[in-house]
Amino acid sequence: MAKTTKEDSKSTGKTRKNSAGRSKSDNRNGKRTGGNQRRTDTRSNNRRAGVSKPEQPELIAPPKYRKGSMRITPLGGLGEIGRNMNVIEYNGHILLIDCGVLFPEEEQPGVDLILPDFSYIKDKLDQIDALVLTHGHEDHIGGVPYLLKLRPDIPLIGSKLTLAFVSAKCEEHHQHPTTVEVHGRDKLKVGPFNLEFVSVTHSIPDALAVSIRTPAGHIIDTGDMKIDPLPLDHRLTDLREFARLGESGVDLLMVDSTNAEVPGFVKPEISIAPALDKAFGEAQRKIIVASFSSHVHRVQQVVDAAHKHGRKVVFVGRSMVRNMGIAADLGYLHLPENTVVDIKDAHKIPDDEIVYMCTGSQGEPMAALGRIADGTHRDISINEFDTVIMASSLIPGNEHGVYKIINKLIRLGARVVNRDNAAIHVSGHSEEGELLHFYNIVQPKCAMPIHGENRHLVANGLIAVKTGVDPQNVVLAEDGDVVDLYHGQAAVVGSVPCGYVYVDGGSVGELTDEELEQRRILGTEGFVSAFTVVDTETHEVVSGPKIYLNAVAEDEREFHAIEDQIVAQLEDAMASGTHDTYKLQQLMRRTLGGWISRKLHRRPVIVPVVADIATDVEVPSA
Repeated sequence: MAKTTKEDSKSTGKTRKNSAGRSKSDNRNGKRTGGNQRRTDTRSNNRRAGVSKPEQPELIAPPKYRKGSMRITPLGGLGEIGRNMNVIEYNGHILLIDCGVLFPEEEQPGVDLILPDFSYIKDKLDQIDALVLTHGHEDHIGGVPYLLKLRPDIPLIGSKLTLAFVSAKCEEHHQHPTTVEVHGRDKLKVGPFNLEFVSVTHSIPDALAVSIRTPAGHIIDTGDMKIDPLPLDHRLTDLREFARLGESGVDLLMVDSTNAEVPGFVKPEISIAPALDKAFGEAQRKIIVASFSSHVHRVQQVVDAAHKHGRKVVFVGRSMVRNMGIAADLGYLHLPENTVVDIKDAHKIPDDEIVYMCTGSQGEPMAALGRIADGTHRDISINEFDTVIMASSLIPGNEHGVYKIINKLIRLGARVVNRDNAAIHVSGHSEEGELLHFYNIVQPKCAMPIHGENRHLVANGLIAVKTGVDPQNVVLAEDGDVVDLYHGQAAVVGSVPCGYVYVDGGSVGELTDEELEQRRILGTEGFVSAFTVVDTETHEVVSGPKIYLNAVAEDEREFHAIEDQIVAQLEDAMASGTHDTYKLQQLMRRTLGGWISRKLHRRPVIVPVVADIATDVEVPSA
């Protein structure tokens, strides 16, 4: 079991011993070292380095399920920000909590989404009693349609807004799932699982934590949460209910870790109103605000500021239009009369009387703000003295993309208001002070940090220790780790494969890491093809090699220097008995690749073609 020790409170680099006999250490860059090393790099480090997923050849398989225990297997969200999903098993029954997506980075070209790895549950689909959705953010619901393609009748349990968002998403996939609406303090029995739901505050309305009881123990999964004393919708995190659950005994508390490294308390959502008001008051021309398409509270504040300053609001982007329409219809978003206009009518409104509310706050190149910055959006362009407000958090790993777009906007003459120069954003995740307060209220026996990169998980674990949780009862797990709760003790007992599943256009899971690496090379190093005709009977190169370049800066004439060497290598190989054109192609690839690496310091994709005129080829008749 990955656990903190007393030494961990002084340093996160101390070695720990787990129940399987493996030694692990979490050093500052998140790597683990030790006897039977399971992984060589963390997910977050891999994403930053451009590697989609590490190989996992040394997974220690978990033991056979022990009857009477509760087994927890995270399939996403631990060691990364996104694709949150937890599998809870008890005596042949399964309860799923969340099913989200991870958004690709620049190092994953062509990838639309990254899903949790469903392979662990594919052979157990008939055991799934329900999927609980804690809230309506994409990193918690975005993978639902892909899970339902495996089994369409899995019941979805969640709040009204969460189910409305996920149902609209499923309709795009021609799915009509069974849904069960719940509210804070509702109780529900699903198979052997006794569920209780607790209202929590987040950056989206209607978020819920879930309490799960079986004879094996009592678990709480908080989902994403913070303790906002002044939420816009007056729906507080229900600390009274958490205290009551804590009094009854909580065996394992699974807590949001995203802001565990940040000292203090998150400011209330309403605290950004003065900064928004100031930005709107100083704006000379049109205003463009970028935020998440599901951040209803932030959109509400933008709408209120626009109404105050006499501006019309235009929702931009399919997901923004869809989600805000749902939120307004259900009463979660309040739109003053005649404030919102359709984008097709926006050209009739003067620039100093309009606000565009769009997606793209994370630097996504194909989102609305990215296309506006590139000058490719068909309806919106940037002019001098326009104001752009980045009104969302900066998810770790997205810094480069965000600042790239900011620089483009400034180059076009826009004034950009973001977290660096204005108090324009507050987080939806608890900071250290709130987590300390929360642990003291619940007083769990064991703690398992969730939702965060490795550094966030470790910081959360240390907070648990500070509040009195035994260091031996703090489980620091990663995606794919299998945690058993038995007689009130939680332990990592093994791991299962848990790779990245890429959605690439219409394909799901078909794109391999090797193919993704080829795409990266094509994008940065270029493409070289080489064509040669040989006669394997006479052991001669009859024609070529002819070398063609694509997206390579050097001139093709520079490659004349390697042609004689390629010819010599091929003829020597044929004289030695190599007549297989595939082997000759590989020889040409190695020869050409080695020369390019030595002389040009490049690593392009190389496609060699060797044609053998000695091979009998049947030509079909006309």
